[in-house]
Amino acid sequence: MMALIGKEMRMTLRSLVFYLFIIASVFFYFTSYATEETWGELGSPVISTPQNVGTIEHPYYGWKQPADTRDLAEQMRKEMGWNLDAGTSQKIRLGFPFKVKLNEKEKTALSAAISQLDEVLKNPDKYTMDEVNTIAESVNNQLGGKSIYQQGLGEFGSAIETVDEAIKAQEADLARYNAKVNAGELLPGAARYFSDYLSLPAGIFPVFLSAFLLLRDRSSRMNELIYSRRISPWVYVGSKFIAQGVMLSMIYLILAVIGGWQTVDTLGLTGQTGQAIVIFLGYTAWWLLPTLWISVAFGMFGSMLFRRGIVPIALQIVWWFMSVLPLLGSYGLNRLFIRFNSPNDYELYWKWTDEIALNRSFYLILTVLLAAGAAWLWERNRSRLDSAKMLSRKTAKGSVAASAAEALR
Repeated sequence: MMALIGKEMRMTLRSLVFYLFIIASVFFYFTSYATEETWGELGSPVISTPQNVGTIEHPYYGWKQPADTRDLAEQMRKEMGWNLDAGTSQKIRLGFPFKVKLNEKEKTALSAAISQLDEVLKNPDKYTMDEVNTIAESVNNQLGGKSIYQQGLGEFGSAIETVDEAIKAQEADLARYNAKVNAGELLPGAARYFSDYLSLPAGIFPVFLSAFLLLRDRSSRMNELIYSRRISPWVYVGSKFIAQGVMLSMIYLILAVIGGWQTVDTLGLTGQTGQAIVIFLGYTAWWLLPTLWISVAFGMFGSMLFRRGIVPIALQIVWWFMSVLPLLGSYGLNRLFIRFNSPNDYELYWKWTDEIALNRSFYLILTVLLAAGAAWLWERNRSRLDSAKMLSRKTAKGSVAASAAEALR
């Protein structure tokens, strides 16, 4: 089997799509992750003189997240009040935000939540921000989920309108950054950010290779010769599957090493290169590779099931679009890849680790099942061809015998 795997790896190196996959992955790395914007988000906040980017009548010095329980409760109450007055709210459907009409039960839930927030605002020091977020999460559940009140999907920040507020916001950002560095959350956050962006090409390009992997023999008219050989379908299909997966995985592992090294170098984190590379490799293996391998397995299985490579490609494109949004949250088993488009929100990430672990474990198991299914379908096609050949030979022998008997008469 090792010889077959090596042969398939060499065949992959001859594929134009493989090099397009490399180009796309490198393109996403340098245009989405390794950018000035990313280094700005990952680096230490800069304390500078606030600049008004609004107008004299409506000054605007940026956007700030809630600093304490009072801020969070006030902004959340405003949002709920607007929704209640309008009779509508935003929900995420198929990854896209939609405005939906509230029914009486949902309006009642919002009214009850507003009353709870009013109690919080009477004495905010008695409550924590997690308790306030719990109120929003309760509303989200009563709205049917995937609403702007689901943690990570909605924003409850506010505009900064004065210089003093802007200075305080900068100081708060710096304090949060220092706390993140001291807690060892900076590099894992960077690795999640890297994995988020690189999951986009991982969820689509591999299927263009794998969907035609087992059909290649038919197009080159070698399938009858291969079917006639005494080779196990598990060895034949498995070698192609492993070779394809390994070759594509190597690209991401190399980019993970580059990403860890470049992050440390750009941010000036002296002496942390080894640690960064290990963290980036770990997130890549657990976060990205299940997406890549399921794409390979799905392409092979779909091509054997439908006998057409274009069908699994079309299905994968739909699956990919359904998984792109939202950028945070939503880790059901229908999500092909994991989106966590933030290098921060460490505590929020850990709240979703169970869902993410279930998603990744499910896809690892599904990958094995689809690869096994592809091998079984390949063997079934070979058996059908053998049966057709036997029937053809019997028919031919019957015709010859009938002709001979006719000649003797």
